[in-house]
Amino acid sequence: MRWIWVRHGETEDNRSRRYLGHYNAPLNEQGREQAFAAAERLKNEPVTYIYTSDLLRCKETAHIIACSHKMTVVETAALRELDFGQWDRKTYEEIMRTHKSLAEKWYNNPYDVSPPEGESLYELGDRIGRWLSDLEEHMLPTETAVLVTHGGPIRWFLAGHLLGNPSAFWSVRGPGTGDILITEKYGQTWRSSSS
Repeated sequence: MRWIWVRHGETEDNRSRRYLGHYNAPLNEQGREQAFAAAERLKNEPVTYIYTSDLLRCKETAHIIACSHKMTVVETAALRELDFGQWDRKTYEEIMRTHKSLAEKWYNNPYDVSPPEGESLYELGDRIGRWLSDLEEHMLPTETAVLVTHGGPIRWFLAGHLLGNPSAFWSVRGPGTGDILITEKYGQTWRSSSS
């Protein structure tokens, strides 16, 4: 069983280094180029399913990839980025000016602490984990799914499933926009076969 993780292409908020959660930002020109490059890299992969976060930047990326496979994309809110609440579209500097104490607690313990009106990493992990369990149950060992999502969910999977250490979330090198991570399941263990 293979899961090919794709982070959506770049948006203007990504370019200006803003936290981007549930805000529905479109791809910029660079992001569209990244999506076409990802589609080119994946065009010969034997893809069975293409799933995407229902946020616009992921949907645009997924549909570009799906075109080369002549496939339908399945959208799900389960693959959304962490909900940053009041911190959505804010820079690190802006957050530290307005919520310094809470931000420091969040950076130290994102699993239990959440941004104001947002969700914790535990909540994100629970949301994605339940959806991935269902996906794993209905996929055959020979099948491949492309999962177009965001940096947070991919880092969560890397830390918890590949490293077996959820607390390594911040220390895991997160994917860049348009990056691809190919993972395969061997027995009960997920491994990265390419990135």
